[in-house]
Amino acid sequence: MTADGSNELMIAVVSLAVALIALYISLRTFYSIDEVNAISRMDGNVMENPRYRPNILRAVFLYPQTGFTEISKILMTHMEDLFSDKNKQSGAHLADNVQEVADLLVLIPYFIKTNYQEVSAIQLERVSSLLDTIKNKVDNFKEISDGSCKLLEETVSLIDSVFAYQKMTAKRKSDPSKLLEIRGSLFINPVTCILYYDYLGLYFLRRARGVILKHHEDVSLRELIEYAKECKGEESSLATVYLEKAISAFRRAKENVGDDMVWTGYICFNLARAEYLKQILNGSLADSTNNVWETYINESIRSWMTVNRIIDEHFDKRELEGKHTWLQQAFISEENSVRLSKVVMQMMIQQPLTDYNSNVWLKNYNEIIETPFYKAIPIPDPIKLTDILMDDIELLLGKQ
Repeated sequence: MTADGSNELMIAVVSLAVALIALYISLRTFYSIDEVNAISRMDGNVMENPRYRPNILRAVFLYPQTGFTEISKILMTHMEDLFSDKNKQSGAHLADNVQEVADLLVLIPYFIKTNYQEVSAIQLERVSSLLDTIKNKVDNFKEISDGSCKLLEETVSLIDSVFAYQKMTAKRKSDPSKLLEIRGSLFINPVTCILYYDYLGLYFLRRARGVILKHHEDVSLRELIEYAKECKGEESSLATVYLEKAISAFRRAKENVGDDMVWTGYICFNLARAEYLKQILNGSLADSTNNVWETYINESIRSWMTVNRIIDEHFDKRELEGKHTWLQQAFISEENSVRLSKVVMQMMIQQPLTDYNSNVWLKNYNEIIETPFYKAIPIPDPIKLTDILMDDIELLLGKQ
């Protein structure tokens, strides 16, 4: 073979090798891009589904543990596993898991505001750590995603803000004003809409309480109503503005509830409290035809009553050794709390006590402590919802 022929063969081999290397690099690049695109895809996630509906009862049925320590560990472990490093998540999976935490967030107060202070403190730290993990996951996702993930970011900010509010009500320092930084108009999913508007309403309700109470804190419902009756002038006007904002937010939350009875119980009670204080401030509670607050609180009682009957029918008491599950105890406490709040609210304006259909069931206040309902309320309440209300009622009875 001539020298020219050898050179041509060498060039051909080198060219083929370069072409094969280029093909290899192209294929690697293609599959890498395809993998990144698969990871960063957000289509199909529940955050963007306007037909998604809350189902808190599902969590009650899934966690039948009767002990506080046991269920708190199981629930927290479940949420932590959603964001474990072993789970390689696409954008849609990440969004779905963030949404699941948002769904369960309403249950967190039952694990950080209890009589079991030591275990509650541990769970509080775990929730804080979980939020840090979620934020890191979302930050990492933003680095590979060329699409918009504003909705994901805002949902995480909402979860952070709601948890901040929950910590504050559990008497731990936090900043509830983070809620004002959330762009609620971005939310499509009804659960995030409910969370946003309900906690925004709670924020404004708290601001109204602050104006009414001035520098007083940790007051009972009875004391709050007494301060509201004395609130006049500029302070009354400002408190009314906050209450109107709270009522507007709660109504927006209620629009997204659909037929979910648990959320109806929460939000209607919040609406009742805000409407009652507003009517106290403007002096309209004397008009028995204008008891908007009573309409809402009755709806809340009916919702909680129905929820608790359904839960009771679902569980086999024999398997639970005659005990209630922890979340069942929490919901029973919620029902008792709403019922007792209504009693205090009616006693404070000297109305006959009415049932959840507004029919008079007790004219003599003193008889309430002998009713089966009152006697069945656990003392102390493990969820810390009813003890102070019962004290209020007994104080009011003593003043008669």
